[in-house]
Amino acid sequence: MRQSWIVRWTLLGLAFLAITITLFPILWVLKISFSTQLDALSIPPVWFSEPTLEGFSAAWQSARFGASVVNSLIVALITLTVTMSVGLLGAYAFSRYRFPGSRFLLMALLFTRIFPPIAIVVPFFLSLGWLGLHDTHIGLALAYIAMDTPLAIWMLKGYFDAIPRDLEDCAMVDGASRFTAVSKITLPLMAPGIVATGIFITIFSWNEFLFALIITSKDAQTLPVVIAGFMGETGFDWPEIMAASATSLMPVLVLTFLLQKHIATGLSGGAVKG
Repeated sequence: MRQSWIVRWTLLGLAFLAITITLFPILWVLKISFSTQLDALSIPPVWFSEPTLEGFSAAWQSARFGASVVNSLIVALITLTVTMSVGLLGAYAFSRYRFPGSRFLLMALLFTRIFPPIAIVVPFFLSLGWLGLHDTHIGLALAYIAMDTPLAIWMLKGYFDAIPRDLEDCAMVDGASRFTAVSKITLPLMAPGIVATGIFITIFSWNEFLFALIITSKDAQTLPVVIAGFMGETGFDWPEIMAASATSLMPVLVLTFLLQKHIATGLSGGAVKG
């Protein structure tokens, strides 16, 4: 009994430590965002101070910041819509059909996803420039779609594999078309997996920095690029930067919190079959 009690409290202590280490950067961002510049630069740090909204006011008064929020939303929505549409079709094809070269194509997709982004950002920049899509929402979204579609196909294929094909066959024997069988039976069953994949795609496009920095220059700049550019004549205005960062974090945190059950179910469901 004594050993069991010690093990239990040791595990609880380790879990609390892990949670503290994970949440501390987020809590520190929130703390600095509600502080003054003097408190933010104090050494030793000021742990408790009177909250102020000066940082949020300064961030939102910047014309670039408001525009970057809109740009991030537009690019994220375009990326999510196209990537999930193509990803569902591609994942279904790889899961339900076997054709010459299918395994090679699947591995090639994985290879393109793990390829270092810094190595392909310049070709993307040149290609979009030739197409007249530099510094546009469509151009940046196309780059994200090219990077995220392989991930969506791999994730969604696992969810399709976890659903027996016999369910679709039975529906088609009863007179349903393949489209009806998939839309009415398969897709509802893998809804948690679709939500989980969509969350990952949204987070990647919302937080991505390198492609947004290189491909955009003014009109289509997203939140990460604009936040990185918050620098005054005398240095960094940390409350303003942290307030902008907190604003950028909020949509992702709220979306993840609201859909956490679907995310957990989707992640575990996709691991049933490889």
